[in-house]
Amino acid sequence: MSCLSRKMLNMGLLTKSETHLDYGCGYGKDVEELIDLGYQSTGYDPYYFPRCPEKADIVTLGYVLNVIDSFEERQETLIKAWELTNKHLIISTNIKGGKGSFHQNTKIETFRKSFTSIELKGFTESTLGYELIRIDKDKFIISRDGFKYDSPMNYDQVIDKIEQIKLEGWIPPNLAVIKGYCTDFKPRYIGKIDTTDNPDFPGRIRHYRIYSKTGGLPGKNGYDIKCLHIPGGKQGEAMQEAIAAFKRRNLINKIKFHCIEQKFIEEFAGFKKFDFLKDIVTFYE
Repeated sequence: MSCLSRKMLNMGLLTKSETHLDYGCGYGKDVEELIDLGYQSTGYDPYYFPRCPEKADIVTLGYVLNVIDSFEERQETLIKAWELTNKHLIISTNIKGGKGSFHQNTKIETFRKSFTSIELKGFTESTLGYELIRIDKDKFIISRDGFKYDSPMNYDQVIDKIEQIKLEGWIPPNLAVIKGYCTDFKPRYIGKIDTTDNPDFPGRIRHYRIYSKTGGLPGKNGYDIKCLHIPGGKQGEAMQEAIAAFKRRNLINKIKFHCIEQKFIEEFAGFKKFDFLKDIVTFYE
């Protein structure tokens, strides 16, 4: 039995009361073994089992996407597998660490591709519109009841939307964050400072700033700076403006990440968190 099927069973993702389809099953060995164990499993393969498949609760797509040369055909295969899914689509494919994916022809002249995790996430989410969740090094799951994104856009739509968002105000750099820090009360200010915004740091004044280790923040006289103070505390007007700016940035990132042609995917090569995909603005206290 393949690692994908064992993972599916070990995680309890398939029960004997549910139906299973192995989409791109090859010779059908996994299907045979699952049937022998009492599971309701069927297989589809365009060469070995070409009959039209029926919908199933759980659909697995094991090492199929990485052997399809055409980007459009890869998308079509993913969509077909998803359309046959009632509950979960479980995907396994070649995953390459580092910053870049690759594709090549093998010694027997067959195509083989390796994805980065970011590339696979962008590809599946831009194609299907649902969140892809990693369950193992090279195994991922998409659920019908999972998080659903806005409809993906093509490249021209993305560019037009970004220009509209930029008209609304300043856009912080991608690596900028809102950070909190404290300073001690000065004696002459004790009893005069409103601490309602600072219950967790008694005896200290709470401040906030936008920090970007790569710069790109607007300083005085047009200078490019790395740190920008946010006056007025967490509930102040300046903070609300900063939050609005970060939400605009996150919206642009989300639109880019889910561009159907993946034209911007390389911009996210260094990202380890994808909070922006759900419009979250994080405060680093």
